[in-house]
Amino acid sequence: MGVDRLLFPRPQESRLEVSRQPVSASCPSCGSADVRRYPVANFIGPKMVTKCQSCFHHLSVEDPTLDEAWPPWRSPTRDWV
Repeated sequence: MGVDRLLFPRPQESRLEVSRQPVSASCPSCGSADVRRYPVANFIGPKMVTKCQSCFHHLSVEDPTLDEAWPPWRSPTRDWV
């Protein structure tokens, strides 16, 4: 058994969801006011995206801050210089 399984056991939920936080902005593409910020994991690493929920236009893609704690298994020394 690896250390990762001790620290991060298998989820009991059948479906995992992330919280999409509403942002006070409007989409420049479609004009919708339903814009949200949430974590994603992709080929360039963990990011926080701000995205229109109507047309899925990206407003921003940023590195997560320490307060956002994304991903949950992120090393606490990652940003040390």
